[in-house]
Amino acid sequence: KVMDAAPYIKNARTYVPVRYLGYALGLTDADIAWDSAAQKATFTKGSTVVELTIGSTTITVNGEAKTMDVAPELSGDRTMLPARFVAEAFGAKVGWDASSQAVVIEN
Repeated sequence: KVMDAAPYIKNARTYVPVRYLGYALGLTDADIAWDSAAQKATFTKGSTVVELTIGSTTITVNGEAKTMDVAPELSGDRTMLPARFVAEAFGAKVGWDASSQAVVIEN
């Protein structure tokens, strides 16, 4: 997949476009929902449901709220999310390759 918006680093977190993070985790378009009125992204994979709201540091995984140290945000017309929190919510391992400035996600 080719992203239509570039990832960026802010507050030591890598933000990526919501849809492409979902794709990297094995989700399809049907598994990714955006509620524009609530500005909330919902990811569903099997029995795991992850919800994030623009500007909120709360991530909800299967109804259990946890606190992140950064919040998802809008950049242009794209929803950008901190990759680590979402990936780990689905049980993926997340690493950082400093030499290539790349996030590595292993499902």
